[in-house]
Amino acid sequence: MRRIVFHQNGFGDLLVCFKALYAIKCLYPKDKLVLAQKGFSDENFLENIPFIDEIYTGDKDFENLKSDIFITNIRNSSFFKTLHKLKLGRIITQPHLLSLLYFDTPMPYKRAKLHMSEIALKLVRSIDKRHYDTNFSKINFKEVKNLLPSDDTLSEKFFKQNKQFSKIIALNIFGNQTENIGFNPLPKTWLDLSKNLSEKFPEILFILVNFTHNTLQFNIKEKENLKVFVNSDSIASLVAFCNRLDGLISVDTGIVHLCDILQIPSLIFIPKHTFYRFSGGSYGGKCEKFSLENGYQKNYAKIMQIFYKKANHFTTRIKNENSI
Repeated sequence: MRRIVFHQNGFGDLLVCFKALYAIKCLYPKDKLVLAQKGFSDENFLENIPFIDEIYTGDKDFENLKSDIFITNIRNSSFFKTLHKLKLGRIITQPHLLSLLYFDTPMPYKRAKLHMSEIALKLVRSIDKRHYDTNFSKINFKEVKNLLPSDDTLSEKFFKQNKQFSKIIALNIFGNQTENIGFNPLPKTWLDLSKNLSEKFPEILFILVNFTHNTLQFNIKEKENLKVFVNSDSIASLVAFCNRLDGLISVDTGIVHLCDILQIPSLIFIPKHTFYRFSGGSYGGKCEKFSLENGYQKNYAKIMQIFYKKANHFTTRIKNENSI
């Protein structure tokens, strides 16, 4: 039995790589799949995923990690220099000057217009290309949504307090990546959008999503069909909440990738340079993308009018669909 280690940091980026993790376990069920990760605060969630055998959260240089095959989705020269010094068995990485010298890399490596989940699968294919090509079509990735741990304690209490609506749409306005690059629209813009939608579609419940660890909390006057849901640090709780949704409107962040796995239709406000790499739709669900270049704020009012129209069209489609 081999130890196959897959390495990826962060919450959202790790969720994007769940296809690769699931593929490894399906293709090599007798081997032990070890997830080496940083920046994912809810280890309990990962430990209860059936296709992951072991979680490694040791020191960043992996000195105590044992592996026969080490796959990393991180592409960084200083990190590659560290890997080269370690005894991790066969190392598979994305192409880079150093990786071409020291490690296995999938070649030819065409990744234009590919979702990051498909790029991660290229690394998995490198383990054994013939075995991968013969058996990959047998993998049902839509099954992943049924294997995520779920805790409905918070969501069940929340939805019991609200009357039944024909549809439920969540709006998520917070995202570390988009905020760090100054890409996210202003909070007031999002709040105005949620109020406008709730007035135009009284039969739909709109929910503003927040988290207990967020320093910025909503202070709005809730209405019958406009509510605020504050999740804990539990990802299993977020899974249960998202499973109740008919649609998601959000910036490009972790909840988008979670709803992608759950095949929840989404409308994503996303930078153009990450248009193909991230967002949803990779598991067969529907995803609409409102993509813009950095610096779009020069025409902020006009662009927000277009985004509002896009959100209205998205909501209308959700409203009119009997089944998603």
